[in-house]
Amino acid sequence: MVMGWQHEVLLVGDTDFITQQWIQHAFPRDHVVIAEREGTVGGSDRLRIVNMSGANTLAETLTTYEFDRIVFFSENLTPRSDRDGDLGALRRLLHAIRNRQTQMLMVSGPESEFIYPENADVRDTSKSQMSRALEELCLYYARTYRLEAKIIRCPYLYAPERNGATAYFGRLFEQASAGSISFREREQQQTCFLCADDLAELIYRMFDDWTAESEVFHVPNVFNFTYGDLADVISAAFPGLSVTFGEGRPQSYPADDHALRLRYGWSPRYSLKQDLPLVLQRWKEARAREQSEKHPIWDFLRNHSKPWIAFEICVTFILEELLRTAVQGDSQLGTVDLRLFFVVIVGTMYGMNAGVFAAALACAGMALSYASNGASFAPLFYDTSNWLAFVVYFVAGAVCGYVQMRNRENLRFMRDENSLLRERLAFLRDLYHDVLDDRRMLRGQIIGRRDSFGKMYAMTRELDEVLPRKLYHAAIRIMQDTLGGDSFGIYRIDNGGRFARLVAASPQAESLFSKSVRLENYADIVTALDHGGLWVNRNLEQNLPMYAAGVHADGKLAVVIVLAKAQPDQMNLYFQNLFTIMCGLVQSAMVRAFDYENVARQTMLVPGTEFLNTQAFLPKVLAANELKYAHMSNHLLLRVEGAWQDDGSRLRGALRQTDEAGVLQDGNVYVLMNQVSEHELPIINGRLTQAGLHAKLVSVHEEDSLLAEASEQVAAESQADETPRSDAAPNDSTSHEGGAA
Repeated sequence: MVMGWQHEVLLVGDTDFITQQWIQHAFPRDHVVIAEREGTVGGSDRLRIVNMSGANTLAETLTTYEFDRIVFFSENLTPRSDRDGDLGALRRLLHAIRNRQTQMLMVSGPESEFIYPENADVRDTSKSQMSRALEELCLYYARTYRLEAKIIRCPYLYAPERNGATAYFGRLFEQASAGSISFREREQQQTCFLCADDLAELIYRMFDDWTAESEVFHVPNVFNFTYGDLADVISAAFPGLSVTFGEGRPQSYPADDHALRLRYGWSPRYSLKQDLPLVLQRWKEARAREQSEKHPIWDFLRNHSKPWIAFEICVTFILEELLRTAVQGDSQLGTVDLRLFFVVIVGTMYGMNAGVFAAALACAGMALSYASNGASFAPLFYDTSNWLAFVVYFVAGAVCGYVQMRNRENLRFMRDENSLLRERLAFLRDLYHDVLDDRRMLRGQIIGRRDSFGKMYAMTRELDEVLPRKLYHAAIRIMQDTLGGDSFGIYRIDNGGRFARLVAASPQAESLFSKSVRLENYADIVTALDHGGLWVNRNLEQNLPMYAAGVHADGKLAVVIVLAKAQPDQMNLYFQNLFTIMCGLVQSAMVRAFDYENVARQTMLVPGTEFLNTQAFLPKVLAANELKYAHMSNHLLLRVEGAWQDDGSRLRGALRQTDEAGVLQDGNVYVLMNQVSEHELPIINGRLTQAGLHAKLVSVHEEDSLLAEASEQVAAESQADETPRSDAAPNDSTSHEGGAA
């Protein structure tokens, strides 16, 4: 199978619905890069996600990858989307690619298409204005900078395989799980949704048949599914659900203009009514997995960290007071200030706020200790010398907390910086690997690609053949290797222009071709070959080949090259161009071979006859044998008696144009019957008998022996002819020297 050029594709914008399956459907052979966005899928060998939020990163990415195709998905592809910034992002992107040969496709939502029948005067909303501004911006860059841009206006998107739901349905199902949902639309309002798989098919077909002019296409909303029907399906999945509808203005979506169906053969296939149960099921499965991964205790502690820290400090303070009471009176431990130790530990572990809180607890504990010993609070408050202990507690708590907080901030800063460096390193590593992949791919294309310039040169050398029958063999093999098909056939047109005779066909595919074809039954193909040189079976008619190309000699159709069967990915413009190029190379070689054969025809004949001499006839029989053993053609070799009586005119009149009559080394006349088998021998004998001739079939074993003997004799004669010439050179030289002397 022939693979087309691998394109670099960038997907940017609202890419939440994109999955690996969607990429495989829309860009089966391309290298895809997705601008990073929350919720996008992971990368693979053909799919990478890069962060293009910064202007420098955007420019660097566009320079590194040199994207051939860019698809921009508008934010209004999701209903009730709360994300903005489409206009600025699109402008930066268009400005960055304004002078490049890039195919730009923008997928816009339905906002600019909505019509409000009850309020004919009100045709625009804020969202429709934004949507039209996006389209106008894209078309402006297309006009100003000759950018190849197309716009698709399509309904809202949903993706059954994207974790069960996109943003709109995710919010809707969350409300339903809570017991009630509220629609802003009326109950009888038609929904406007398109499956992402349908969009993938449309994008694939548009890029496959891309044209340079800027166009705006309208995607129809062909399914009858109202918001009331949507509520019924959701209510069936959530029993007891309360549903309310709004009183918004009725809006309608334009009818199908059939442009996409006529241009690309595309129409929506998947209905939200059928896919909604699958969307619900996937959402429930995803939510069940999320619930199974949750731990109530740890989640509570994670979400309530400050109360938990306060509880820990209070418990530690109580333990500290109990320990202080227990060691009171000990001569050694009594000298240790456990309250200060408590403040330092808490401040060091939890920061400044916790340190000050611990200091306050320590001061409260000291005040209570004074009170328990019978001391009055008045001297404690008015005597400033007693404040020193309280100040030390607060200073120790604040200083230790500040040191801990500063270290934590430094650590957080270093982690953030390391994270940015890791992201940068990962981005550069991806770019490096992509450059290596491109280098490896280009090297393989230059050295070994089937349709590369090196291969073209090798094919031209291989087609440098003056014997038509050998040329048929080389042409079939080269076209199979280059184009990837296995059902090629070559027909030769007779002099009268009425019949086409099969002269060669792909191995194991001979049954697909008729041995002889009346051209008047294929007038459309002949007309196309006479005018354009190429015929394509676009209507996929069963009894016709998929491709046919003509070879013209002396202004007339001489040879027809056909491809009986083609793969679905071969029915595109790339394959048509490649098939035309290959047939052009074959045409040049065949015309040269025909001209040579016509000019040298008289030197190939036995003098005074219509029979080829041994030197000319033997290569034709050997070439027929090569085609036979390569399973590309069949032939019969007949020995004719009485052919010398009238110089071969009777025999020549009883043969077809594709048959050859000649003499081998035993002096007998042989006939090479191309593309015939033994069951047709009675018909051939009947035709020769009417001409007064008798022919006998040469068996395969006898034919091989005869050809081997003839080849040895021709080689010996050639060597003998060269020997006198090599011996004469010294004699001529000697005589010349003697004369000169």
